[in-house]
Amino acid sequence: MSTASIMALAATDLVYVVGGAMLMTVGGVNMNLGKKNEPRDLGIVFISGGIMLLIGVLFDVMAGNPLSAAATAVFDAILWMIGIAATIGKSNLFAMNHVLLYSGIYFLFVTVLAGLTGQILLALALLFLAFQVLTGALAGYRASARLHWISGLLAIIDGVLFLILGAVVSLGVPPPLGIIPP
Repeated sequence: MSTASIMALAATDLVYVVGGAMLMTVGGVNMNLGKKNEPRDLGIVFISGGIMLLIGVLFDVMAGNPLSAAATAVFDAILWMIGIAATIGKSNLFAMNHVLLYSGIYFLFVTVLAGLTGQILLALALLFLAFQVLTGALAGYRASARLHWISGLLAIIDGVLFLILGAVVSLGVPPPLGIIPP
């Protein structure tokens, strides 16, 4: 296996594990789990996840994998957007909902690409990500607590799927559960 392939697999694993952790965090907050959810603490968590995903994007770029880099960059942008807004305490919710809406549509396209390449588990995780982000956008547009809760539940399920994907990549499981090596 070439150095570029190893870097691409390492980037993929990093993205799946960080993405899984971030999605579970989003889910817990959206479902209002826990006794105290401080926005600034949440912002620091998201910015930390954004830094880790930025490293994943750079690995994907160095490995010559533009589709993975683009998909990761979109998720990374969402983490930075939410992280900065939560940390400073002020944001334009209408603009943030638009970013979530367009990101969800983009994730639907990436889901189709993953499915067409035979990466079934990845396609399933991306489909849940698309639905979670789209539901989050709708929750923001409608100011609906019920939609926030549903978005949170989808995020937790998706977080588990991404953590499973991280384990699958680490173990080198081939498609349709694993990813197609670069």
